[in-house]
Amino acid sequence: MALPMVVIYTLFIAYPFISSLFLSFFDWPGIGPKIFVGLDNYKNVLGGYMSREFYRALGHNVYFFVFDWIITMIPGLILALCLSVGLRGSDFFKTVFFIPNTLSIVIVGFLWALLLNPQWGFINQVFKLIGLDSLARAWLGDTALALPTIIVVSAWRSMGFYILTYLAAIVGIDKSMLEAAQIDGATTIQTIWRIIIPQLLPVTATMTILKVIWSFNVFDIVYAMEGSQGGPAGSTDVLGTLFYRIAFGGLGSSQVGMGLGATVVTLIFLLVFPVSILYIFLIEKRQERG
Repeated sequence: MALPMVVIYTLFIAYPFISSLFLSFFDWPGIGPKIFVGLDNYKNVLGGYMSREFYRALGHNVYFFVFDWIITMIPGLILALCLSVGLRGSDFFKTVFFIPNTLSIVIVGFLWALLLNPQWGFINQVFKLIGLDSLARAWLGDTALALPTIIVVSAWRSMGFYILTYLAAIVGIDKSMLEAAQIDGATTIQTIWRIIIPQLLPVTATMTILKVIWSFNVFDIVYAMEGSQGGPAGSTDVLGTLFYRIAFGGLGSSQVGMGLGATVVTLIFLLVFPVSILYIFLIEKRQERG
């Protein structure tokens, strides 16, 4: 019964990974013979001529995670708390918040790139229409704004997932604990801070780990909004776009080579794998506790 899944897993996950790991020890432009270079690719990426681009991209991934966590997890929790009290229209807002999450991230990136166009984009036109011309910006053309703008768009799309996850966790809290707090005279803020939030820590930890994994694998939203060059001036370059340029080439790429690209992919795996193991460990612990 497990054979079909084993075959699919082997063909589409295990084999590509092992092949990439094997390829990272070779110099290969994509055609012709492979030349074994040992650890030279890793030396070039971690401490050689590719190190500056690699560490810059890695820093952007870390920034992506931190900023994205702040603008999704905290508002997501607050909105989930608001929806959990059962106000009129809650079902409508649940749907509204989750709809962006059902859209393809490439489509979201493309549409927002149009909306943010500095000449005729809807966002700047609205600012000009209401007399706030000073707020109009070249959102994706400013080195200081480009990456935060992409992160905000990504957060807008994924916000519904965090809201509904928190909401499900809040609904699952033992009602007797909340009733006991009410009987003891606890205020709403005290109930949230001392009972609800501690009960949500396991969910928060799980979603944080998932966000780390997603943040270090981000590619599509950056590619859809800025292309593979990570512009302007490399300010939105992440490990995914760096790999794409190295492995498949592109205007301005400092080096092209499948072996070097496989090295970047392997390093991404080494960064994400321990976090994935921690995620599995937490899930198992939660299942043991029931």
